[in-house]
Amino acid sequence: MAVLPVLIYPDPILRQQSVAVTLFDDALDTLIQDMLATMHAHKGVGLAAPQVGILQQVIVMEFEGKKMALINPEIIPMKGTTVEEEGCLSLPDTRVIIERADKIIVKAQNKKGQVIQIREKGYFSRIIQHETDHLKGILIIDKAPLEHVFPQADHTL
Repeated sequence: MAVLPVLIYPDPILRQQSVAVTLFDDALDTLIQDMLATMHAHKGVGLAAPQVGILQQVIVMEFEGKKMALINPEIIPMKGTTVEEEGCLSLPDTRVIIERADKIIVKAQNKKGQVIQIREKGYFSRIIQHETDHLKGILIIDKAPLEHVFPQADHTL
């Protein structure tokens, strides 16, 4: 497993759309493992492939012992809202207060290409939404007025 360099805003790759993964092979598995190692090295709880310069729809997360990799994720119905602050490995020293859905359903593929559907709520739901935004070129600074942006604290997504 390699620790990959994390792109920092305003790197233009962070604003690009990611493409769907169509090849589920050893290279994808290596990417997932490298992304997890990178996320851990930077003390994050989530990471999207564009953050390491790869424009593919791959996200990884780990929070409170729950680890997950989602390929080509699509968030379906959302319920309830919650407002919390978020950080981002690509925006060091920045925290943003963001409103997100509290409960989500995600349709995605696992690393073998099998279609999965999961239901998540709370902070893990927030992580998935944050990382899925990265696949669309959306950053946390796009989600809140400037007065809701403030210096970094703990848990960086």
